[in-house]
Amino acid sequence: MPKRLTLAFTVLLLYAHPGSDSLLAQAERAVGEVGGERAATITASDMQRRVGLLAHDSMGGRDTPSPGLTKAAAYVASEFRSFGLEPAIGEDYLQWYPLTAIHPGPASGQSLVLRGAGREHRLDPASDFVTLAVGASTRGSGPLAVFSREADDEELAGKVVVALATPRTLGERLSELRKTLAAGAAGAIVALDAPEQYMSGVRMFFGTERLSLGRMEALDRPAVIVRLGSLPGPLRRALEHGEVPGGWSADLRSTASVQADSAMNVVGWLEGSDSELRDEYVVFTAHMDHVGIGRPVAGDSIYNGADDDASGTSAILELAQAFATGPRPRRSVVFMTVSGEEKGLIGSEWYGEHPLFPLEKTVANLNIDMIGRNWEDTVVAIGMEESSLGETVERVAARHPELGLEVIDDIWPEERFYFRSDHYNFARRGVPILFFFSGVHPDYHRPSDEPSKLKYEKAARIARLIYLLGLEIANADDRPAWDPEAYRRVVKDVGE
Repeated sequence: MPKRLTLAFTVLLLYAHPGSDSLLAQAERAVGEVGGERAATITASDMQRRVGLLAHDSMGGRDTPSPGLTKAAAYVASEFRSFGLEPAIGEDYLQWYPLTAIHPGPASGQSLVLRGAGREHRLDPASDFVTLAVGASTRGSGPLAVFSREADDEELAGKVVVALATPRTLGERLSELRKTLAAGAAGAIVALDAPEQYMSGVRMFFGTERLSLGRMEALDRPAVIVRLGSLPGPLRRALEHGEVPGGWSADLRSTASVQADSAMNVVGWLEGSDSELRDEYVVFTAHMDHVGIGRPVAGDSIYNGADDDASGTSAILELAQAFATGPRPRRSVVFMTVSGEEKGLIGSEWYGEHPLFPLEKTVANLNIDMIGRNWEDTVVAIGMEESSLGETVERVAARHPELGLEVIDDIWPEERFYFRSDHYNFARRGVPILFFFSGVHPDYHRPSDEPSKLKYEKAARIARLIYLLGLEIANADDRPAWDPEAYRRVVKDVGE
């Protein structure tokens, strides 16, 4: 009898005799045997072959956007089709999203002048602020107003909106203020309360070419990030209390070149087998982009990104194939390789804003980023303490000692990895997550992140663990549950 029929027959007997422990054990054993059999199809040789293709010099480092990224996406989509995955958008596996590529102009073209308390305060672009270049030549002036989510567009129209931010809330503030600018505000100032070292990183990021989601028609008003400590004392103290002193105004100017472009995510899925649970989804993600071609190191200018994140992309392909060739789980499973992670999680941000499967019915996101280096027997699953997924992954790992893997929680909280990969755009929208990660290394974001340096046998074992975990989640009666405090911190408080 085929294994699928054997499994179905065992489960039928279990329902016919619900009090029988022996039948329950038989059913669990049958599920475990099938899961173990399919997990075994995820091999080190397959992982090595896929990483070698994705991280080949011909891919040019898979920058977003670039011809190499397009080639990588075409490869993933072709594999999804060959496995029999359903396309997520009609007949297409590609979810395209619009971009604006921004090249900031010289410092002489950027200015921030504050007027108040009877004085003019001219800030220095080299040390006090960084312009968020949002248009070829933009200028805005007007009275200062404190940003508020409750304010309607008319209240802020024609004003320069000021918002406080910390490193944790900076991304959310920028997203909110961008919408405020598009609605008619004259300009925006983000007063960042952060150490100088963090501000230096912000200046480096926004002072070079960068990408923004959307078209440039929505990005035609000036905005700056300024160190809170660089603001005049009366204004700084008022802002710390959520106010702006009367009579203060600002004049902002920026120059840049902008160009409309686009990039893509690749999404395929398999419908679940349970008529009641198939409209719930387990989503597997990894980013297929890297940082492209850059400054040569030892004569090599192609940043191949073998570990970051061809390793995770290869795992997604192996997982998709394993699920596609085995019995369908009860819930539907979705496989996604996103782009733009290295440019600020923009591909997953687009998906979060334009989900192809309802986020309220997405029961878990399992994200995979850099699983090919460091320890032989350990993998970090960031987010374990946030939901019941932590207990589930520990249980699955204990049930499969043949994997030889210990699963541990985040051991680098100071590095803020939680906010630096694509799971974050699911978590902050209420989806329980686990982020599988093996840590950075001396080749991180360097041309030396080459396929020859990965531990493929270890990466394959991690992918098998993720397959078995995904199978458990997709077949469970109940969906994963958030820890209430973690939910309040990650979801309800995000951006506050």
